[in-house]
Amino acid sequence: MASEIHRKSLAAITLSHITVDMQTGALPILLPLLLSGFGLSYAGAAAIMTANQVVIAVAQPLFGLLGDRKSYKWLVWAGCLLTGVAMASVLWLPSYGLVVLAVILSGLGSAAFHPEALSRVRAVSGSRAASATSVFFSGGNIGFAVGPILATLLLERLGKPGIFLMLVPTAIGLALLASQWRFITRDLPRKVRPAGHKAPLALGLVTFLMSLITLRMVVTGGLQTFIPLYYGPQLGNEATALMVTVLLIFGAMGTLSGGLLADRLGRRPTMIVTILLALLCLWGFSHSEGWLRLVFLGITGASLSSIWPLIVVMMQEAMPGNVGLASGLSLGTSYGATGLGVAALGAFADHFGLAQTMTLITLMPLAIFVLTLFVPEKMAKPAVASD
Repeated sequence: MASEIHRKSLAAITLSHITVDMQTGALPILLPLLLSGFGLSYAGAAAIMTANQVVIAVAQPLFGLLGDRKSYKWLVWAGCLLTGVAMASVLWLPSYGLVVLAVILSGLGSAAFHPEALSRVRAVSGSRAASATSVFFSGGNIGFAVGPILATLLLERLGKPGIFLMLVPTAIGLALLASQWRFITRDLPRKVRPAGHKAPLALGLVTFLMSLITLRMVVTGGLQTFIPLYYGPQLGNEATALMVTVLLIFGAMGTLSGGLLADRLGRRPTMIVTILLALLCLWGFSHSEGWLRLVFLGITGASLSSIWPLIVVMMQEAMPGNVGLASGLSLGTSYGATGLGVAALGAFADHFGLAQTMTLITLMPLAIFVLTLFVPEKMAKPAVASD
Protein backbone atom coordinates (compact mmCIF):
# COMPACT_ATOMS: atom_id res chain seq x y z
CA MET A 1 0.00 0.00 0.00
CA ALA A 2 1.24 3.48 -0.75
CA SER A 3 2.52 5.38 2.26
CA GLU A 4 0.75 8.61 1.32
CA ILE A 5 -2.89 9.50 1.91
CA HIS A 6 -5.15 9.52 -1.16
CA ARG A 7 -6.30 13.06 -0.51
CA LYS A 8 -9.27 13.24 -2.86
CA SER A 9 -10.79 10.06 -1.44
CA LEU A 10 -10.24 11.26 2.12
CA ALA A 11 -11.83 14.60 1.24
CA ALA A 12 -14.91 12.86 -0.23
CA ILE A 13 -15.39 10.66 2.85
CA THR A 14 -14.81 13.58 5.22
CA LEU A 15 -17.27 15.85 3.41
CA SER A 16 -19.90 13.12 3.48
CA HIS A 17 -19.17 12.79 7.22
CA ILE A 18 -19.89 16.50 7.61
CA THR A 19 -23.32 16.04 6.02
CA VAL A 20 -24.21 13.00 8.16
CA ASP A 21 -23.38 14.68 11.47
CA MET A 22 -24.88 17.95 10.25
CA GLN A 23 -28.25 16.20 9.95
CA THR A 24 -27.95 14.66 13.42
CA GLY A 25 -26.78 17.98 14.88
CA ALA A 26 -29.86 19.74 13.44
CA LEU A 27 -32.33 17.56 15.35
CA PRO A 28 -32.40 19.69 18.55
CA ILE A 29 -33.45 22.69 16.43
CA LEU A 30 -36.45 20.75 15.16
CA LEU A 31 -37.66 19.75 18.63
CA PRO A 32 -39.48 23.03 19.49
CA LEU A 33 -41.50 22.80 16.27
CA LEU A 34 -42.37 19.17 16.99
CA LEU A 35 -43.25 20.02 20.60
CA SER A 36 -45.74 22.69 19.53
CA GLY A 37 -46.99 20.81 16.47
CA PHE A 38 -47.92 17.65 18.37
CA GLY A 39 -48.56 19.25 21.77
CA LEU A 40 -45.79 17.16 23.34
CA SER A 41 -44.55 17.23 26.88
CA TYR A 42 -40.88 17.97 27.46
CA ALA A 43 -40.36 14.27 28.11
CA GLY A 44 -42.02 13.41 24.80
CA ALA A 45 -39.79 15.86 22.95
CA ALA A 46 -36.67 14.57 24.72
CA ALA A 47 -37.66 11.00 23.81
CA ILE A 48 -37.23 11.90 20.13
CA MET A 49 -33.63 12.89 20.77
CA THR A 50 -33.05 9.86 22.98
CA ALA A 51 -34.34 7.46 20.32
CA ASN A 52 -31.89 8.86 17.78
CA GLN A 53 -28.89 8.74 20.14
CA VAL A 54 -29.60 5.28 21.56
CA VAL A 55 -29.99 3.76 18.09
CA ILE A 56 -26.69 5.28 16.98
CA ALA A 57 -24.88 4.06 20.11
CA VAL A 58 -26.21 0.49 19.95
CA ALA A 59 -26.21 -0.06 16.19
CA GLN A 60 -22.71 1.21 15.36
CA PRO A 61 -20.81 -1.76 16.88
CA LEU A 62 -23.27 -4.15 15.18
CA PHE A 63 -22.69 -2.56 11.78
CA GLY A 64 -18.96 -2.65 12.44
CA LEU A 65 -19.09 -6.37 13.22
CA LEU A 66 -21.19 -6.95 10.10
CA GLY A 67 -18.63 -5.10 7.99
CA ASP A 68 -15.78 -7.22 9.33
CA ARG A 69 -17.50 -10.44 8.25
CA LYS A 70 -18.30 -9.16 4.79
CA SER A 71 -17.42 -5.76 3.40
CA TYR A 72 -20.51 -3.65 2.71
CA LYS A 73 -18.82 -0.61 1.19
CA TRP A 74 -22.14 0.66 -0.15
CA LEU A 75 -23.15 1.46 3.44
CA VAL A 76 -21.02 4.61 3.16
CA TRP A 77 -23.30 6.22 0.58
CA ALA A 78 -26.47 4.43 1.72
CA GLY A 79 -25.98 5.57 5.33
CA CYS A 80 -25.32 9.13 4.19
CA LEU A 81 -28.49 9.14 2.06
CA LEU A 82 -30.73 7.53 4.71
CA THR A 83 -29.57 9.92 7.44
CA GLY A 84 -30.38 12.97 5.32
CA VAL A 85 -33.69 11.87 3.82
CA ALA A 86 -35.10 10.55 7.10
CA MET A 87 -34.17 13.69 9.03
CA ALA A 88 -35.54 16.02 6.33
CA SER A 89 -38.90 14.23 6.55
CA VAL A 90 -39.34 14.76 10.30
CA LEU A 91 -41.27 18.05 10.15
CA TRP A 92 -43.72 16.72 7.55
CA LEU A 93 -44.88 13.52 9.19
CA PRO A 94 -48.50 13.37 10.45
CA SER A 95 -47.97 11.55 13.75
CA TYR A 96 -45.60 11.38 16.68
CA GLY A 97 -44.99 7.68 16.09
CA LEU A 98 -43.83 8.31 12.53
CA VAL A 99 -41.53 11.08 13.74
CA VAL A 100 -39.89 8.67 16.18
CA LEU A 101 -39.58 6.11 13.38
CA ALA A 102 -37.94 8.71 11.14
CA VAL A 103 -35.32 9.68 13.72
CA ILE A 104 -34.65 5.98 14.36
CA LEU A 105 -34.08 5.47 10.62
CA SER A 106 -31.83 8.53 10.53
CA GLY A 107 -29.91 7.09 13.47
CA LEU A 108 -29.56 3.76 11.66
CA GLY A 109 -28.20 5.61 8.64
CA SER A 110 -25.61 7.35 10.80
CA ALA A 111 -24.74 4.07 12.55
CA ALA A 112 -24.30 2.31 9.20
CA PHE A 113 -22.17 5.12 7.77
CA HIS A 114 -19.58 5.64 10.50
CA PRO A 115 -17.88 2.21 10.94
CA GLU A 116 -17.65 1.52 7.20
CA ALA A 117 -16.51 5.09 6.48
CA LEU A 118 -13.77 4.73 9.11
CA SER A 119 -12.67 1.47 7.48
CA ARG A 120 -12.54 3.29 4.12
CA VAL A 121 -10.49 6.09 5.72
CA ARG A 122 -7.98 3.53 6.93
CA ALA A 123 -7.84 1.98 3.47
CA VAL A 124 -6.93 5.29 1.79
CA SER A 125 -4.63 6.62 4.55
CA GLY A 126 -1.42 4.80 3.64
CA SER A 127 0.96 4.88 6.62
CA ARG A 128 -0.65 8.00 8.10
CA ALA A 129 -3.73 6.52 9.72
CA ALA A 130 -3.73 8.95 12.67
CA SER A 131 -3.61 12.01 10.42
CA ALA A 132 -6.34 10.71 8.12
CA THR A 133 -8.56 9.74 11.06
CA SER A 134 -8.09 13.22 12.53
CA VAL A 135 -9.26 14.80 9.29
CA PHE A 136 -12.29 12.48 9.19
CA PHE A 137 -13.37 13.26 12.76
CA SER A 138 -12.82 16.98 12.31
CA GLY A 139 -15.45 16.75 9.57
CA GLY A 140 -17.90 15.28 12.06
CA ASN A 141 -17.24 18.08 14.53
CA ILE A 142 -17.79 20.65 11.81
CA GLY A 143 -21.06 18.96 10.88
CA PHE A 144 -22.34 19.02 14.46
CA ALA A 145 -21.39 22.69 14.78
CA VAL A 146 -22.87 23.77 11.41
CA GLY A 147 -26.08 21.70 11.56
CA PRO A 148 -27.94 23.76 14.20
CA ILE A 149 -26.89 27.06 12.62
CA LEU A 150 -27.89 26.05 9.09
CA ALA A 151 -31.20 24.54 10.19
CA THR A 152 -32.06 27.69 12.17
CA LEU A 153 -31.28 30.00 9.23
CA LEU A 154 -33.31 27.92 6.77
CA LEU A 155 -36.33 27.66 9.06
CA GLU A 156 -36.29 31.36 9.94
CA ARG A 157 -36.13 32.48 6.32
CA LEU A 158 -38.07 29.81 4.46
CA GLY A 159 -40.18 28.08 7.09
CA LYS A 160 -40.70 24.32 7.09
CA PRO A 161 -39.92 23.89 3.35
CA GLY A 162 -36.45 25.28 4.02
CA ILE A 163 -35.49 22.09 5.84
CA PHE A 164 -35.38 20.27 2.50
CA LEU A 165 -32.38 22.41 1.53
CA MET A 166 -30.46 20.49 4.20
CA LEU A 167 -30.38 17.73 1.56
CA VAL A 168 -28.24 19.84 -0.78
CA PRO A 169 -25.02 19.13 1.19
CA THR A 170 -26.05 15.47 1.31
CA ALA A 171 -26.34 15.41 -2.49
CA ILE A 172 -22.93 17.07 -2.83
CA GLY A 173 -21.41 14.52 -0.46
CA LEU A 174 -22.90 11.63 -2.43
CA ALA A 175 -21.59 13.11 -5.70
CA LEU A 176 -18.08 13.38 -4.27
CA LEU A 177 -18.22 9.80 -3.01
CA ALA A 178 -19.25 8.64 -6.49
CA SER A 179 -16.36 10.53 -8.08
CA GLN A 180 -13.80 8.74 -5.88
CA TRP A 181 -15.55 5.39 -5.50
CA ARG A 182 -12.84 3.40 -7.31
CA PHE A 183 -10.24 4.48 -4.76
CA ILE A 184 -12.54 4.46 -1.74
CA THR A 185 -13.51 0.82 -2.25
CA ARG A 186 -10.01 -0.60 -2.42
CA ASP A 187 -9.26 -3.00 0.43
CA LEU A 188 -6.58 -3.22 3.05
CA PRO A 189 -4.27 -6.27 2.86
CA ARG A 190 -5.73 -9.25 4.68
CA LYS A 191 -4.02 -9.53 8.06
CA VAL A 192 -3.51 -12.07 10.79
CA ARG A 193 -3.06 -11.49 14.47
CA PRO A 194 0.30 -9.85 15.25
CA ALA A 195 3.04 -12.23 16.33
CA GLY A 196 3.23 -12.43 20.10
CA HIS A 197 -0.02 -10.45 20.48
CA LYS A 198 -2.24 -12.70 22.53
CA ALA A 199 -6.02 -12.37 22.68
CA PRO A 200 -6.17 -11.56 26.42
CA LEU A 201 -3.73 -8.66 25.89
CA ALA A 202 -5.82 -7.32 23.02
CA LEU A 203 -8.97 -7.56 25.11
CA GLY A 204 -7.28 -5.75 27.96
CA LEU A 205 -6.06 -3.01 25.63
CA VAL A 206 -9.52 -2.57 24.12
CA THR A 207 -11.03 -2.24 27.61
CA PHE A 208 -8.34 0.28 28.54
CA LEU A 209 -9.01 2.36 25.42
CA MET A 210 -12.78 2.25 25.97
CA SER A 211 -12.15 3.61 29.48
CA LEU A 212 -10.23 6.50 27.94
CA ILE A 213 -13.09 7.15 25.52
CA THR A 214 -15.62 7.10 28.36
CA LEU A 215 -13.74 9.58 30.54
CA ARG A 216 -13.05 11.93 27.64
CA MET A 217 -16.68 11.96 26.51
CA VAL A 218 -18.01 12.48 30.06
CA VAL A 219 -15.80 15.57 30.43
CA THR A 220 -16.73 17.10 27.06
CA GLY A 221 -20.41 16.16 27.39
CA GLY A 222 -20.42 17.51 30.94
CA LEU A 223 -18.97 20.84 29.83
CA GLN A 224 -21.51 21.21 27.01
CA THR A 225 -24.40 20.41 29.36
CA PHE A 226 -23.43 22.16 32.58
CA ILE A 227 -21.80 25.35 31.30
CA PRO A 228 -25.26 26.71 30.29
CA LEU A 229 -26.82 25.47 33.54
CA TYR A 230 -24.13 26.93 35.80
CA TYR A 231 -23.20 30.14 33.98
CA GLY A 232 -26.59 30.89 32.38
CA PRO A 233 -28.13 32.56 35.46
CA GLN A 234 -24.97 34.65 35.94
CA LEU A 235 -24.11 35.65 32.36
CA GLY A 236 -27.22 35.03 30.24
CA ASN A 237 -28.04 32.63 27.43
CA GLU A 238 -26.07 34.43 24.71
CA ALA A 239 -22.84 34.32 26.70
CA THR A 240 -23.19 30.63 27.54
CA ALA A 241 -24.14 29.80 23.93
CA LEU A 242 -20.91 31.51 22.88
CA MET A 243 -18.97 29.38 25.38
CA VAL A 244 -20.40 26.14 24.00
CA THR A 245 -19.75 27.29 20.42
CA VAL A 246 -16.11 28.09 21.26
CA LEU A 247 -15.75 24.67 22.90
CA LEU A 248 -17.09 22.92 19.78
CA ILE A 249 -15.18 24.96 17.19
CA PHE A 250 -11.85 24.58 18.96
CA GLY A 251 -12.71 20.92 19.53
CA ALA A 252 -12.86 20.48 15.74
CA MET A 253 -9.43 22.10 15.44
CA GLY A 254 -8.06 19.81 18.13
CA THR A 255 -9.43 16.72 16.41
CA LEU A 256 -7.67 17.75 13.21
CA SER A 257 -4.34 18.51 14.90
CA GLY A 258 -4.15 15.48 17.23
CA GLY A 259 -3.35 12.91 14.57
CA LEU A 260 -0.98 15.25 12.73
CA LEU A 261 1.00 15.84 15.94
CA ALA A 262 1.01 12.15 16.85
CA ASP A 263 2.40 11.14 13.44
CA ARG A 264 5.30 13.52 14.08
CA LEU A 265 5.86 13.50 17.85
CA GLY A 266 4.45 10.14 18.93
CA ARG A 267 1.15 9.13 20.49
CA ARG A 268 2.00 9.02 24.17
CA PRO A 269 3.79 12.41 24.25
CA THR A 270 0.94 14.01 22.31
CA MET A 271 -1.71 12.60 24.64
CA ILE A 272 0.17 13.41 27.85
CA VAL A 273 0.91 17.00 26.86
CA THR A 274 -2.60 17.74 25.57
CA ILE A 275 -4.33 16.32 28.64
CA LEU A 276 -2.04 18.28 30.96
CA LEU A 277 -2.88 21.36 28.92
CA ALA A 278 -6.61 20.60 29.24
CA LEU A 279 -6.28 20.22 33.01
CA LEU A 280 -4.45 23.52 33.38
CA CYS A 281 -6.84 25.37 31.08
CA LEU A 282 -9.91 24.02 32.88
CA TRP A 283 -8.48 25.49 36.08
CA GLY A 284 -7.88 28.76 34.23
CA PHE A 285 -11.42 28.67 32.81
CA SER A 286 -12.97 28.35 36.26
CA HIS A 287 -10.81 31.17 37.70
CA SER A 288 -11.07 33.79 34.94
CA GLU A 289 -13.61 36.05 33.27
CA GLY A 290 -14.45 37.60 29.90
CA TRP A 291 -12.33 36.84 26.86
CA LEU A 292 -9.63 35.13 28.90
CA ARG A 293 -12.20 32.60 30.06
CA LEU A 294 -13.11 31.91 26.40
CA VAL A 295 -9.44 31.45 25.50
CA PHE A 296 -8.98 28.89 28.27
CA LEU A 297 -12.17 27.10 27.22
CA GLY A 298 -11.13 26.99 23.57
CA ILE A 299 -7.75 25.47 24.41
CA THR A 300 -9.52 22.97 26.67
CA GLY A 301 -11.82 21.89 23.83
CA ALA A 302 -8.90 21.51 21.42
CA SER A 303 -6.82 19.55 23.93
CA LEU A 304 -9.58 17.13 24.90
CA SER A 305 -10.54 16.48 21.28
CA SER A 306 -6.99 15.92 20.07
CA ILE A 307 -6.76 12.49 21.75
CA TRP A 308 -9.95 11.15 20.14
CA PRO A 309 -8.58 10.07 16.70
CA LEU A 310 -5.52 8.53 18.36
CA ILE A 311 -7.70 6.31 20.54
CA VAL A 312 -9.73 5.18 17.53
CA VAL A 313 -6.59 4.27 15.57
CA MET A 314 -5.26 2.30 18.55
CA MET A 315 -8.59 0.50 18.85
CA GLN A 316 -8.30 -0.52 15.20
CA GLU A 317 -4.73 -1.73 15.73
CA ALA A 318 -5.75 -3.70 18.83
CA MET A 319 -8.36 -5.52 16.72
CA PRO A 320 -6.46 -5.99 13.43
CA GLY A 321 -8.95 -8.42 11.92
CA ASN A 322 -11.98 -6.42 13.05
CA VAL A 323 -11.40 -2.83 12.00
CA GLY A 324 -15.12 -2.23 11.51
CA LEU A 325 -16.01 -3.57 14.95
CA ALA A 326 -13.23 -1.48 16.50
CA SER A 327 -14.59 1.62 14.78
CA GLY A 328 -18.16 0.82 15.81
CA LEU A 329 -17.15 0.15 19.42
CA SER A 330 -15.26 3.42 19.59
CA LEU A 331 -18.15 5.45 18.23
CA GLY A 332 -20.84 3.52 20.12
CA THR A 333 -18.94 3.93 23.38
CA SER A 334 -18.62 7.67 22.76
CA TYR A 335 -22.38 8.11 22.29
CA GLY A 336 -23.27 5.84 25.20
CA ALA A 337 -20.68 7.40 27.52
CA THR A 338 -21.96 10.90 26.75
CA GLY A 339 -25.57 9.99 27.53
CA LEU A 340 -24.91 7.94 30.65
CA GLY A 341 -22.13 10.20 31.88
CA VAL A 342 -24.22 13.36 31.64
CA ALA A 343 -27.07 11.57 33.41
CA ALA A 344 -24.69 10.57 36.24
CA LEU A 345 -23.40 14.15 36.49
CA GLY A 346 -27.01 15.33 36.65
CA ALA A 347 -27.69 13.03 39.58
CA PHE A 348 -24.51 14.30 41.24
CA ALA A 349 -25.66 17.89 40.71
CA ASP A 350 -29.03 17.14 42.29
CA HIS A 351 -27.30 15.94 45.44
CA PHE A 352 -24.28 18.24 45.68
CA GLY A 353 -25.04 21.31 43.54
CA LEU A 354 -23.89 22.78 40.24
CA ALA A 355 -20.71 24.35 41.63
CA GLN A 356 -19.45 21.01 42.94
CA THR A 357 -20.38 19.37 39.62
CA MET A 358 -18.30 21.89 37.66
CA THR A 359 -15.41 21.25 40.05
CA LEU A 360 -15.73 17.50 39.46
CA ILE A 361 -15.69 18.01 35.68
CA THR A 362 -12.56 20.17 35.87
CA LEU A 363 -10.76 17.48 37.92
CA MET A 364 -11.73 14.47 35.77
CA PRO A 365 -8.86 15.01 33.27
CA LEU A 366 -6.55 13.92 36.11
CA ALA A 367 -7.88 10.39 35.64
CA ILE A 368 -7.36 10.65 31.88
CA PHE A 369 -3.79 11.86 32.45
CA VAL A 370 -2.98 8.85 34.65
CA LEU A 371 -4.30 6.49 31.97
CA THR A 372 -2.30 8.18 29.20
CA LEU A 373 0.92 7.33 31.06
CA PHE A 374 0.23 3.68 30.14
CA VAL A 375 -0.66 4.25 26.48
CA PRO A 376 1.50 2.05 24.21
CA GLU A 377 3.49 4.12 21.75
CA LYS A 378 3.30 1.48 19.03
CA MET A 379 1.39 -1.73 18.49
CA ALA A 380 3.03 -4.85 17.12
CA LYS A 381 2.77 -4.82 13.36
CA PRO A 382 0.39 -7.43 11.94
CA ALA A 383 1.76 -9.79 9.35
CA VAL A 384 0.13 -10.04 5.95
CA ALA A 385 -1.52 -13.38 5.54
CA SER A 386 -0.41 -15.60 2.71
CA ASP A 387 -3.08 -16.93 0.40
